[in-house]
Amino acid sequence: MTTPVMRLYPAEYRTRHGHEIAEVYRQAVDGAGRLARSREAADLAAHALRIRLRLSSDRRAGRLFAAAAPFVVAVLASHAGLELFKLAAFLLDTRGDGLYLGAADAVFAGLWVALLAAAGGTLGGRWPVGRWCLAALLTVGALLAATVGRGGVLGAPGALVVFAVLSAAILVGCPPDMAPDWRVRRMASGAAVAIWAPLAVLCVMWRTLADHIGIALPLLAESNMWPCLILAVSACAFARGGGSARLALAAMVMAASPVVAHDAAITGYHPAQAAVPAISFLLTAAFLFARTAPNQAPVQRS
Repeated sequence: MTTPVMRLYPAEYRTRHGHEIAEVYRQAVDGAGRLARSREAADLAAHALRIRLRLSSDRRAGRLFAAAAPFVVAVLASHAGLELFKLAAFLLDTRGDGLYLGAADAVFAGLWVALLAAAGGTLGGRWPVGRWCLAALLTVGALLAATVGRGGVLGAPGALVVFAVLSAAILVGCPPDMAPDWRVRRMASGAAVAIWAPLAVLCVMWRTLADHIGIALPLLAESNMWPCLILAVSACAFARGGGSARLALAAMVMAASPVVAHDAAITGYHPAQAAVPAISFLLTAAFLFARTAPNQAPVQRS
């Protein structure tokens, strides 16, 4: 048993369950290769951190992370797809000057393709492997942004680092025994398409028609209204499907935090811009709690 990994567990938990954990680990890695051993050690370390941070499935925080994680994947898929459209629009816009694609653009294009494929596989049913692949790709993206000094077509490496770290933290914090069922994954897939499709159309239209209508592509990155609105609608759908209204709203606020923080890191917030996601979630909260409030029958007096 790897001693440093065991020390990640709280002392009380290690005293009660240390022998059991060591035995399960020994059986899992018995006869396994180096890659399998590394994967088991990573899973064990993540479990230890979840126990220490009270993110297990029997805790309220763990249930919150589990509810938010599929919609974080949806935000990742829509963001990756939109970055690819931005890159395509950029190449179309510069076609008169010759096709130009720098090394950093090519690397980030590969990253967006990999993120999009991993998000699709995760929402398609490969949840345990998919979320770890997404976390690894996000870590790579954050390191690339920090070292290369780029964050995609629009630059802003700090924004990508914030986006990647927040998204990876939510995915890793999701308890492994609380994988979303197919209904939630389908809901998250619909949210990803609903976020991506209109923004992708606007991305191409604004880039190609910027000379005529005076709208530049950076305006697209400054608006988190549409993703927040779709996530607010998703909170309603989550509650209508039988989930807790409070949990639905808190989960969508958490899922929206990476994209809101990403936009804030690019542009810096002013009150009007910050009010858009806040108002959308407040209106959603009013709807959810009005819908789930118990109907109290009037007291009849004899």
